[in-house]
Order: sequence, then structure tokens, then C-alpha cells
Amino acid sequence: MDTKKTFNNLLQFITYALIGGSNELINLGILNFLTYITGIYYNKLIHFIFEFISFIAYSINGYFLNKKFTFKVKNSSYFKYASVLGTSAIFNTLLFITLNAHNIFNLSNSLWLNLSKVIASMTIGIITFLVNKFFVFKNRTL
Repeated sequence: MDTKKTFNNLLQFITYALIGGSNELINLGILNFLTYITGIYYNKLIHFIFEFISFIAYSINGYFLNKKFTFKVKNSSYFKYASVLGTSAIFNTLLFITLNAHNIFNLSNSLWLNLSKVIASMTIGIITFLVNKFFVFKNRTL
């Protein structure tokens, strides 16, 4: 087992997770800002538009930060990255909804909702990291 390779992969994953956290802050910031300035809190179509605007912002942020700091590559495709991110968002939502519908531990609704969201985000986040590492950014030197 190559210790340096293992350390580099772990560091890469941690960097990816931190950038993902910054993307989530951007996502929440934009959604809350748009909701606040419009006063629209309960409109599915409008919230879909808000989500799309937010997605554009945080995906651009994530693409450039991951390209420079996580995977350290010069050539990659934003379209591939955004496609992976969009697909992962769909799977994250589906897993979250499925988990949330089956409160197998009989926890409070609020606790189970948040636990379901964390489990879904972590599971899909790991898969998305691997897809980005080996498909979008193709950095196999680590």
C-alpha cells in the first residue's frame, strides 16, 4: 500500500468536501436571498427557477475550485461537471425522499428528516467525488 498515494487521495477528498460545503453555502445563500427579496416562499415553479439560478452559481464555483485545488488539472469540461452535479442532485433528492419516507428507527420527524438528508448527501457525495475524479477531471496520477 502506497502511503503517499493514500494520503493524497484522502487530502483530495477532504478538499472536495470543503468545496462542496462552500457550494452548499452559496446554494442556501442564493435561495434565501431570492426568497427574501421576492417574498415568495411557497411556489414550486418559482422555487424551481431559484434552484436553477443557484445551481448555475454554485456549479461554476465548484467547477473552478475543484479544477484548481482538488484535482489540479488544466483541461476539463464544465459541461461534464455540471451534468454530473445535476445528476447527483437528482439522485440525492430521490435517496433523501426514500429514506425520509421510511423512519425505521421511529425517531422524531424532524430528526429523521435531517438524518435522512445527511445520509443521502454523504452517500451521493462520495459517489460524485469518484465520478468527478475518474471521469470529469481524469486525474489518475494520485
